[in-house]
Amino acid sequence: MTGGRGSGGRGSAATNRTEGQRRHARPLILSIAAAILALAGILLPARAPVVAAAGDGLTLSTSATYTIVPSKHVVRVVIDLAARNDKPNLTTGGTITRYFYEGARLAIQAEAKNVRAISGGQRVTASLKPDDGFAVLDVRFRASIFFRQTATTRITYDLPGGAPRSASAIRVGTAFATFVAWAFGDSGSVRIVVPAGFEAETSGSEVTRATSAGATVLTAIAIADPADWYVVVNADRESALTRERIDLAGGEHVVIRGWPEDEDWRSRVRDLLTTGLPDLVELIGLDWPVAGDLTVFEVHTPLLEGYAGVFILNEDRIEISEDLDDLTILHEASHAWFNGGLFLGRWINEGFADAFAARALDGVGIGGWEPKSVDPTDAAAVRLMTWEHPGRIVDDETDAREQYGYEASWTVIRSLLAEIGDASMRDVLAAAEHHWIPYVGAGTVETVAGPADWRRFLDLLQEAGGSTTADEVFRRWVVTDAEVDILDKRAAARELWAALVKAGGAWTAPYAVRDPLSRWDFAGATIRMEEATAILAQRDEIARLASALGVEPPTALRTAYQAATRSLDEARTLATTELADVQALGAAVAARDAPRDPLVNLGLIGTTPDADVAAARSAFSAGAPDAAARASAVLALIDGATEIGRGRLIAAVAGLLVVLVILVVTLVAIRRRSRARRPVAGPPYATLADQSGGPFDGPPGDPRGTVPDPTADSIGPPPADRSDAS
Repeated sequence: MTGGRGSGGRGSAATNRTEGQRRHARPLILSIAAAILALAGILLPARAPVVAAAGDGLTLSTSATYTIVPSKHVVRVVIDLAARNDKPNLTTGGTITRYFYEGARLAIQAEAKNVRAISGGQRVTASLKPDDGFAVLDVRFRASIFFRQTATTRITYDLPGGAPRSASAIRVGTAFATFVAWAFGDSGSVRIVVPAGFEAETSGSEVTRATSAGATVLTAIAIADPADWYVVVNADRESALTRERIDLAGGEHVVIRGWPEDEDWRSRVRDLLTTGLPDLVELIGLDWPVAGDLTVFEVHTPLLEGYAGVFILNEDRIEISEDLDDLTILHEASHAWFNGGLFLGRWINEGFADAFAARALDGVGIGGWEPKSVDPTDAAAVRLMTWEHPGRIVDDETDAREQYGYEASWTVIRSLLAEIGDASMRDVLAAAEHHWIPYVGAGTVETVAGPADWRRFLDLLQEAGGSTTADEVFRRWVVTDAEVDILDKRAAARELWAALVKAGGAWTAPYAVRDPLSRWDFAGATIRMEEATAILAQRDEIARLASALGVEPPTALRTAYQAATRSLDEARTLATTELADVQALGAAVAARDAPRDPLVNLGLIGTTPDADVAAARSAFSAGAPDAAARASAVLALIDGATEIGRGRLIAAVAGLLVVLVILVVTLVAIRRRSRARRPVAGPPYATLADQSGGPFDGPPGDPRGTVPDPTADSIGPPPADRSDAS
C-alpha cells in the first residue's frame, strides 16, 4: 500500500475505540434489601429496610448473536441474558436480611435502536440512557429474584447502518457492512452471522470461523472478561458494487466501484476523474502508466486507518474514503505515477501527488488548494528524508507528524515547481522515468539503475531542471544534520563541475567524470575533473597553435575525451601527442618561412619543402600518426640544407677548376699543334739552307724559323728540302 492521504487523524474502529467503548460497564444492581423477618419479629417494633449496596451478588451470563441483514441495512442483535442472584441472605442477631434484584444493567452500543426485552414470553421494561461512547440499558425482571434464583431475559435491538459520510461508524449495505461486536455481562459467548456472498475480515479479539448454509459464522465462547472483548467485522460483497467504466481520449481507462446506496460518491468521483485526469497527464508530461484499468473503490473511512485514500501498488487499485474530498481523489490518481517506481522517498511521491492534484483542480475550475503553513521548527516536524509510513494513525502524536509530513512535502515540491516551471519539471520527471544519469554527456544518455532517491532527485532538479534553490531547500526541509557534510562536499564538487562545463564549451564532459559525480563519489569525481581540466588546457593550446598556423586541429582528441568511460589516460596521451605534433609543425613552418642564405637555397635545390609542409599540415589535421615525423622531416631538410649547399658549392668550384685546367691544357695543346703545322718559306730558305748546308734555326719568333708545309696533310716532320736542280 502506498500513497495514503491524511484525513485528520481518524483512527481505525479496531484500535481507536474510546475508553467508553472499550469498557463494558459492569452490571449494576437495581434492587434493595428485602423485608426483615425474625422468629420473634412480631414481638419487636417495625424496622426500616436495610439498603444493600450493589456488589458482585448478581451474576450475568450472556449469549449474544449478531446477524447482518443487508436488505434492511441493519445488524440484528439478540442477547440471551441469565441473571442469577448469588448474594446470600444475611443473619444478624436473629434478624435475616434477604437481598433481591429487580433488574440488571448492561452497556450496549450507542447506535442501538428498537430495543426490546422479553422474559417468560412477556415483554418487560427496557430503557436506554446515552452515555459517553455507549448507552446504558436497564432491564426489569418479571419478578424480583432472591438468593440462588435466576431470571432469563431475551434482549433484542438493531444496529442501523449509518448513511455514507455520517458520524456513525456502522455501515450496512448491499455491498459492504461494518460494525463492532461486543460481549456482555460477567461471562458469555458471541456469535456473528455474515450472509452468503460476503467476504468477512475481523480484527480485535479472536474468533473461530465456520460456514453454515453459505453464511460465515464467527464464534467466541467462554469469554471470561467481556469488558475487554470486541471484534471489528468488515464484510465486503464486491459483486454488489456498482461498476462504471470511463474511457478517456488519452487512453486512460478507469473503473469506478461504489456502494449502490451512494450515488453522490460515484457521480463526484466519475466527474472529477473525467475532467481532471487529462489535466494530470498533461501537467506531469509522462505517458499514462497503467496498462489496463485503474479501479477506484469506495471504502468506509475508518478502514483506511486514518487516511482519506490509498493507492495499492502493483494492483492498479485506488481506495478512496466515502468522505468526498476533491484533492484526495486526484491525489490518489496521481499515485499512478508517483508510487515508488519513479522516486524512492515517501515525501517526494506525496509532495508531487498533492502539487499536481492541486494544479489539476485549478484547471477544472475548483482550485485554490494549497498546503497549510508549516515550518521545520514545528513541534511535530520531521526531516522529510526520515518521514516513513506509520502503518496507521493511532494517536495524536502520529496524526500531527503525518499532517506535517504531507504539508511540508507539498510545500517543498510546490516551491520547486514554481521556481523551475512546468516544462523544466517535466524534463526532471522524464529523466527520472527513463533512469537517465543526471549529468549528461555526448551521444546516447547513459542510464542508472533503480528509482531516483532524494540524491538523484536533487541532481536532476539542478541539471535537468536548472534549479538554483534546490540545495537550499533540501538543507532546510529534507536532510538530517548527518547529510549536511556530504552536501558541502557536493557543493564544492559542483563548483569544479561548473568550471569544467564552462571550460569544455562544446566538448561535453566524459562519463569517466560524470559517473562518480552521479554516484556522489566526490573525491573520485574531483580527481577526474582535475584531469579533464588539464586535457582541456592542452586542447586550448593546440587550438591556439593550430589557429596561428591556419590549420584545423584533428577531431580525434574530442572523440577520445568525450568517449572516456573508465579513465582519461587515452585522451591525455592523445592530447600530449597532438600538442607535440602541432609544435613540430610550427617549427617546420617557421623554418620554411625563415630568410635563407645562398648556401641553404643551394642545398634545397631539387627538394620540395613547400609541398612537404603542406603534406605535414594535412597529416596533422587528419590526426595521422606520422604528422610529427613529416614536420620533423621538413625541419631536418631545411636545417641540413646549409651543409648540403656548402658541399654542392665546393663540388661546383672543384668541378669548375677541373674544367678550367682541362681547358687550359687543351688550349696549350692546340697552340702547340698550331705551331707544328705552320709552312716553311720557299727559295729563301733553300738559299739559306744551301748557304749553310742545312736548315736555319733562328731565335724564337724569328720569321725565319721553320713553318709547316702548307701542302702537308698531316702533322709530321717537315718534308725533305726540295731544290730545283736547274
